[in-house]
Amino acid sequence: MPNLHEIGRNDRCPCGSGLKYKKCHIGRTLQVFPEPFKGRSIRERNIILLNAITDIFFGKGEDWNEMRNTLTEDKVRELYKIVAWLWPPQTDITSLLPKPSKTLRGLYTGDTRPQDILKNIVRYSLYTEEIIVVSPFLAPLTMKEEFSPLYNPSKYRADTLELIYFAVALTPWIETGIVNMIPNPMDFDYRLRKEIYSMATARYEANKEEFDKEIIAIAHVEGEHEYKRMMMRMPVDSFRKRIKEFKPNLSKAEVDKHVEYFLKQRRNDPLLLDEEMSSTTEMKIKRMGANLELGLYLGQATGSYLYTNSTFQWKEIMSAKQQTTDDSDEWTPLTRAFQSLDFTFLNNVDARFAYKLKEEGRLGGFRNYLRKIWRKIEEDNSPTQANSAAREFSDELQDEYRKTKEEWAKIDKSIVKFMTGPRGIATILSPLILGGLDWRIPALGFSVLGIGKLLSARYKRNEFKANVPLAVLLDLEKKNRKLK
Repeated sequence: MPNLHEIGRNDRCPCGSGLKYKKCHIGRTLQVFPEPFKGRSIRERNIILLNAITDIFFGKGEDWNEMRNTLTEDKVRELYKIVAWLWPPQTDITSLLPKPSKTLRGLYTGDTRPQDILKNIVRYSLYTEEIIVVSPFLAPLTMKEEFSPLYNPSKYRADTLELIYFAVALTPWIETGIVNMIPNPMDFDYRLRKEIYSMATARYEANKEEFDKEIIAIAHVEGEHEYKRMMMRMPVDSFRKRIKEFKPNLSKAEVDKHVEYFLKQRRNDPLLLDEEMSSTTEMKIKRMGANLELGLYLGQATGSYLYTNSTFQWKEIMSAKQQTTDDSDEWTPLTRAFQSLDFTFLNNVDARFAYKLKEEGRLGGFRNYLRKIWRKIEEDNSPTQANSAAREFSDELQDEYRKTKEEWAKIDKSIVKFMTGPRGIATILSPLILGGLDWRIPALGFSVLGIGKLLSARYKRNEFKANVPLAVLLDLEKKNRKLK
């Protein structure tokens, strides 16, 4: 711990925020954790975190229900002590991010609740080699004490339950490097955060009316979902009162049946604390994940393409599409070929099963085909060469697609076997689902003015890409969207 009397008001704050001490921790508790893991990779630190989760929450052999019924604030604090220890505020995230390579690497920018990230990783996992996700774990030492789970763990018990679910399900994925869970670099780089927020704010102000409509629509859907979950933790007496207000003619026995059903729903929901909501304020975290600017920053830094399941974020990504002066799109034949097909995805499938498929190399031939496209896209091709390659790949797609249909038929049989085996899942609804896999490859990729400058300030020029050349929409709502 630094001697606070020796820190000048205008010195850099020891917490690592980049701010002057007078504008940061002066007058507030300053807790600086040493960085014992300097030189260790993100993956190594994540494995330490996963082991800590096992020790803290399952160390006595607890099953899931026992764990969620004994999820105390002390355990939440212990978890975030580990997070703070692994990722102190002075951590240089830039040096730890994966470097661009020939790996078919996607950066997930979709729904950001831990369970939604998991769902969309599982769905998309057979169509890529590696997935980067911005970690949903908070950086407790970069937050004000009143909001930090390190200092107010009682507010984060429900949120921590979702994080444990996410981490436990993805443990083998992270250990083998299929999923790379990276900290949000903006939590450790104040100047980066300031610039990213400034760029995002300017973009919002330029399209405020349209953005507001979209955000309100999304908030309405999410709000309804969260309200239903909140109702399930309502005190029983309050719930009885609500039922009587809604259906005043119900008898006591009928109300009791409703209450019994309500309690059963809460008990059987693995992502709800099986208890009434207390008077203690609970934090409901709206995680940002990677917005457009941060997504492009990370995509260029790590050599990743962007993929999302969110139509709202897809529109944002499309707004960063760069074209040549004649507005041509040399890769259009391939883009249209992808848009014409229905792709199969895993749906409501246990992450263990999805990992088993990945481990067995299922759809490996199709991933090899996609990797060839990815490497060709990254080459410095002339328009003529790109157009020729696009036509060749679109012709090849038909044959590769046929092979995937045969592979999915085998996977379907494997699902049945997994469900009926000793570790089978009692209820799986619609284990496979059809949707669109929309590939967009603009002539000059996706980029936003100012991102290159942010990268140049933190990397050597040959360590990052000039743009993000590809974006993919995991579209389960509408296939065959027209090119715009």
